[in-house]
Amino acid sequence: MTLNRDTRFARFADLFAARVVIFDFDGVLVDSERFHYQSYNAVFQKYGHTIDPVEYAKYWTSLGLGPKGEIERHRLSIDPLVIRREKRPIFSELCRNGTIRFFPEARELVELLIRVKKTLAIASGTIRIDIEAILENEGLRQHFASVVGSDTAALKPDPESFLMVLAEVGASPSEAVILEDAEKGVSAAVTAKIPVVVIRTPETGAIPFEGADLILESHEELIDFARRTFRTNVG
Repeated sequence: MTLNRDTRFARFADLFAARVVIFDFDGVLVDSERFHYQSYNAVFQKYGHTIDPVEYAKYWTSLGLGPKGEIERHRLSIDPLVIRREKRPIFSELCRNGTIRFFPEARELVELLIRVKKTLAIASGTIRIDIEAILENEGLRQHFASVVGSDTAALKPDPESFLMVLAEVGASPSEAVILEDAEKGVSAAVTAKIPVVVIRTPETGAIPFEGADLILESHEELIDFARRTFRTNVG
């Protein structure tokens, strides 16, 4: 059952009383999923295969099955490790050169949370050096107490990245809230016993996100609730 807007806001305010906010990166903080798709697709096309964008949204972005899943679904004779290796420099250059940017609403949310002295962290399937390149471009790196990427922790739905963040910032699961946009992230959060808020995207409108503590309809709803929640703290 979909909660009405007032109920969603009340739950948001309660969940964001947590002292630690853990962000997924792609699709939550940064508008990067299309660039992941373009980078992977460019590599697959070298081997005669094109990734369907609808399949990508379901099987890659939300479920996290990656190139191995694509290869198995389409019975391709390609090594997924080769695909990942060839994709990495294409995407990394987009991180370094400023092509990939924060969603405006996400940047405002981060700035609000900084002003109310929340501890901020990132747990992502992107490698750490790419995350940090974007944070440096945005002038925000110093505000994140922990950044965990896929090169230092197992990919979601494994909860390792979330648990590593908690260890690095010295927090218990009950002291944190996670902001996610994918089923794999919700599963990881549930396993780690950390409350999780989901932001819907146009591609995930039909996904029920079982286990999420709250589902928001958009980045616009996210920042509206954040402004209302923290307005007394920011003057």
